[in-house]
Amino acid sequence: MDLAVLLSDPAARAILHERARSLARSDQVAEAATRELVLRFTLGNEQYALPATATREVIRCATVAPLPAVHPAVLGLVNVHGRLLVCLDLRPLLGLPTTPPQSTMHLLIVSADGMEVALLVDQVVSIQPEHITLHPTPTAIAGRSAGWVRGVDDQLALHLDPDGLLGDPRLATSTD
Repeated sequence: MDLAVLLSDPAARAILHERARSLARSDQVAEAATRELVLRFTLGNEQYALPATATREVIRCATVAPLPAVHPAVLGLVNVHGRLLVCLDLRPLLGLPTTPPQSTMHLLIVSADGMEVALLVDQVVSIQPEHITLHPTPTAIAGRSAGWVRGVDDQLALHLDPDGLLGDPRLATSTD
């Protein structure tokens, strides 16, 4: 069919115009993909990611000394090279079943917003530079953790914001 004939039909012209806009949007999304160093880890059968720049080190799970009267996500304190750090388990915040710390698990020593904590994870999957395109977070999770979930990537891993996570008021411990 001749392009001039196709463009003279208002319905065909509208379809072509909409397709052109859609293609332009997908190009903008591809350009918006950023390259960053990402640490991927698992909790149960789910995969999560953090900016690796926020992770100071990864160590095997250490003994956790429990703390009384804290949110279930605050497991207690761990001794990391002579320093006591709060140990967090994200499972209660994400609506996942909890698992007691085990020697096969790892602790991610995460620094953000002037704080440092140990995050309990099942397994570290990778630490590598990646081109990341994040999509909106599923509403079931966004309601529980909207302040610290950046989005979900093409591999269906939730990307977490360490600053937002450590600023979550549910994780505050008080000495009152």
